[in-house]
Amino acid sequence: MKDLPKAVFITGTDTGVGKTAVTAALAVLLRGKGLLTGVIKPFQTGTELDGLSDAEFIYGFLGEDFVLSEVSPCRLRTPLSPYRAASIEGVEIPLEDIIEHTRDYISQNDVTLIEGAGGLSVPVTESYMMADLAVDLDAPMVIVARPGLGTLNHIALSLEYARQKDARVLGVVINGFPEPADVASVTNPAVLRDVFSVNILGVLPHFPGLNVEGGSFSELSEAGESCFSPLFGGNFSADAFLEELSRKTGW
Repeated sequence: MKDLPKAVFITGTDTGVGKTAVTAALAVLLRGKGLLTGVIKPFQTGTELDGLSDAEFIYGFLGEDFVLSEVSPCRLRTPLSPYRAASIEGVEIPLEDIIEHTRDYISQNDVTLIEGAGGLSVPVTESYMMADLAVDLDAPMVIVARPGLGTLNHIALSLEYARQKDARVLGVVINGFPEPADVASVTNPAVLRDVFSVNILGVLPHFPGLNVEGGSFSELSEAGESCFSPLFGGNFSADAFLEELSRKTGW
């Protein structure tokens, strides 16, 4: 884990792709390796909806007391982008204050996982996107993606947008890998490696009972070392994963 950055920005190819579950599982793994690991979600929207927010789910999974305003400093009721939610609610996002708060939080930990809201091009303000936040926080990105049909295009667009923003991408974590796997899920990982030259940093299986809003952790506690690469202290090998897929399918 010597190459693990002090801050890692967890983003996704889409909303609902599993950023929160991946962030929670990573936090448990890193803490198990003895690292003081903080988790923060600078911008949370949709707080008017029933159920747990992302930060509440993560810290519930960690079994740790927390101050919501510290780990989720900007909370908006409307389930839209921070920019549009703030506009509807008639409030101004204190962007510089949130950035400074997050930097201070990062300084207090060995490693901090920063969960974004939605994908990289989600607007925080009219001229400031989620990718800009990752750059300003000097936090390389992990892109969480679905395994199946359509994900290659979503990943490619996320990678291209990150490049345009001069944001560093550590790699991709595939979340919700099905069993039995469909043909797209089986073949997409090799395309990620061979065509996009992107690191596959982990694969989490599909947990049917997992529900963030409902506070159901399901089998998430099983997402340990075998699901994440050595960068995070795990033993997942992308090469071995691809070889196993090839062995099973003959492709």
